[in-house]
Amino acid sequence: MLRSTFLGYKTATSALKVHQNYMDITGQNMANVNTKGYTRQRLDTASFGFTARNLKFSLGGVVIGQGVNSLGVSQYRDPFLDLRYRTAAAKTGDQEVQLEALSDLELFFDEIAKDGLDSQFSDLWNQLQNLANNGSTDPVYQSVVRTSAQVLTQMLNDYAGQMETVRDQQYEYMKNGATVEVNQLLKNISILNQQIKEANIGGNPALELNDERNLLIDKLSSYLDIEVKVEKINIGGDNYVDELSINLKLENGTKVKIVDNKEFAEFKTSENGRDVLFEVTDLNGNNSDLTNEITKGKIGGYIKFLNGKGEYDTTAGVTNSDARGVQYYQNLLDTLANKFATTMNELNREPTHYDSEGVGDVFGADKPLFGSRDGVGTDITAKSIKIHDDWAESKDAYITHTILEPKGNNDDKAAADNILRMIDAFKTDNDFTTEYDGTGSGLFKGTFQEFVSFSVTKLNLQVSETEKTHESYLISEYQIDFERSSLSSVDFNEEGVNLLQYSKSYNAAARLMTTLDEMLDTLINRMGV
Repeated sequence: MLRSTFLGYKTATSALKVHQNYMDITGQNMANVNTKGYTRQRLDTASFGFTARNLKFSLGGVVIGQGVNSLGVSQYRDPFLDLRYRTAAAKTGDQEVQLEALSDLELFFDEIAKDGLDSQFSDLWNQLQNLANNGSTDPVYQSVVRTSAQVLTQMLNDYAGQMETVRDQQYEYMKNGATVEVNQLLKNISILNQQIKEANIGGNPALELNDERNLLIDKLSSYLDIEVKVEKINIGGDNYVDELSINLKLENGTKVKIVDNKEFAEFKTSENGRDVLFEVTDLNGNNSDLTNEITKGKIGGYIKFLNGKGEYDTTAGVTNSDARGVQYYQNLLDTLANKFATTMNELNREPTHYDSEGVGDVFGADKPLFGSRDGVGTDITAKSIKIHDDWAESKDAYITHTILEPKGNNDDKAAADNILRMIDAFKTDNDFTTEYDGTGSGLFKGTFQEFVSFSVTKLNLQVSETEKTHESYLISEYQIDFERSSLSSVDFNEEGVNLLQYSKSYNAAARLMTTLDEMLDTLINRMGV
């Protein structure tokens, strides 16, 4: 049986058309080599052949050479690599925020690069020594001690104030930075979902819109630990559209849908006392507090830093608050200030009764050296500690210099036994606990200055550990992104080779068309001659 006259032309024209498409896509790839987020495209093809559905009557013999058919345009993209990258991005984002915030604390809480609390405790100790050696009731030397103590209280105030500044700054970053950014990303993703769906219905794969959406999803994954699902929906006639949804993965193992095609959730950050709250209004309009269920991404990092109380956390089973954040270091500083003020105030009380050896064993009303800016009866903290008003206004000797029973010959004016007790208090080990009254969890046993070193070392070690963890996660994220880029990004050399290959194939298809024309001319004009 003779071949259909124009069947060969159909084969040649299909080859011309497909290879023209190949070159168009290659040109598109090369044009977008520097476009951020662009994914290399490819033409999906299949050999074309008749089936029983195409023909009214079946053909006898072998049917060959039906040509090539374009199935559509797709992308070089691996969903598994996207999943791995976004999981790594959430871990990196968590550590990145904590590292930045803890480093801000470390900048001023530095006892090595500058004269800080440790040096000021030493200065106060030296001034007490001078007072004991140079007339314990001398108002001038007592005034010098008071000045040194005042510098110490101001330094504690300053440290507490700077911690509060870092805390407020990070809260501002979370509320008006990260949370606003997350809400905007969710809104933009939902808009792109609708645009892509409408394009798919019209037969357009909308690959460039997909690239834009993937960029937004990657960015979202640095803020929250998310799971992305794409479902193909049959709209009839074997035509499908993609519908994308995003779930937020929580620490308790459950998931909250935050994007469903064109619907999206909204997040809100607020304060509850010293703690931060992170809430969501889901797709059904219900409000939920997710603060204790977000442990990854930048949002998780902010929550850990702002709510982390470490050993001071008294709420069992609450995630994030057991992290060591700004509240933990604020509490350490408050513990130091309260323990120091309480100890010195107790030592400054005057005896009302003496034992058989003439040493005071019962003490009268308080004669405090330190007080609270928040008023009488409130706890002394690093933020509130100050020189007591009575001491500040005193023009005579105020510090209790002796607890020995007076002999009536004024020799007690030269006694300095109580000042020596105060000096010894600087070298005495104290039990520092999470409660001012000595109850609660034990933190440290040592002197005031050793507790300062303990607190600073805790912060330095945490910064170092967070830095190493962040670097490890960052390397992992980079490696995954490199693998993804190796598959999805445009390579000029590879595209150049493809361009030559498709050009030759196009020329070959054109040559086939010319040959078929010569054959048809022979068949029509030269047979029988």
